[in-house]
Amino acid sequence: MNSRKDILLVCLGALLFAGGLAIYLNPGWIAPPVPGQEERAIILAKLRQAPPAGAAYPSMPRASLEDNVKDWLSPEEDDENWDYDLFTTIDVVWDPSIKEYVPRSRKAEVMPPFGVELVSVGYPTYTFMLSSSTLAPGKKEEDRLFSLKNVKTNRYIDDCKLNKPIPEAPYLTLKSYRVVKGKDADGFPFVRNILTVDDRQFGQVVEIDDEKPLEFKGRIDIILRSTDDPAWSLTLHAVGDKFALNGATFVVKGIDLPGKSVTFEKTIALNPKRPKKLTFDQQILVVPPPVPKSKSSAATPKADAPSNK
Repeated sequence: MNSRKDILLVCLGALLFAGGLAIYLNPGWIAPPVPGQEERAIILAKLRQAPPAGAAYPSMPRASLEDNVKDWLSPEEDDENWDYDLFTTIDVVWDPSIKEYVPRSRKAEVMPPFGVELVSVGYPTYTFMLSSSTLAPGKKEEDRLFSLKNVKTNRYIDDCKLNKPIPEAPYLTLKSYRVVKGKDADGFPFVRNILTVDDRQFGQVVEIDDEKPLEFKGRIDIILRSTDDPAWSLTLHAVGDKFALNGATFVVKGIDLPGKSVTFEKTIALNPKRPKKLTFDQQILVVPPPVPKSKSSAATPKADAPSNK
């Protein structure tokens, strides 16, 4: 077995030697032959006579060595002042309004006023409440007189009767009246006068009393007005309600009924050239306190104590 392998190796080596010798003696088999001296002279002569190929390089003016000649190209201007040269860094500052670093040379983007203010927030209340109920001695129950208070204007409507027209409010009809007696959670007795009113303008029959205005707790009214346009007002009702004003979008983020405040988030693009770059401004708007009236201008409204005669 070993003798056969030796014979094969000897034969293979002989073949490789013969192939290498053939390539050495005939180099043109694996690479083109190198032209001779005369052939090279002929080829070079033809190349010198042939026209140049390809597009010509554009001519460029040579840089001037004279003083005060600005041959160095300036950086292209950028709308946001991000202009920098090869060896010049940008001086940046922190802009708190957009919470970003900006070039010092950029004009500051001033946050505009918030634009809206809170008028009121809470459960909507019915316009009227019972102010007083009186019945003269010897008169019948249908002769009982009622006084209604407009809780929004603090004005009164007097001498109203059951199922009789009310000239000052023709859309109201007083339907029935009753007295409720009982004890509160602390055990103290109370007497409450309850009047049933058909309000055709309101579209509902309601029961009012002489204790406090009637509240509809199934809904919240958030009443806003514009700080720039006195004619603009809006009523919202829940967290997530949105509206647009003066190019900005407002969203109700939270409602605090005991604190009479509402949290709003305002979204606006400060730079018109970058409408997608939005700035967020979140504020808590509080119902302003009532303006105290001066003694000279304050009118004294009728304040009859509730009575049940």
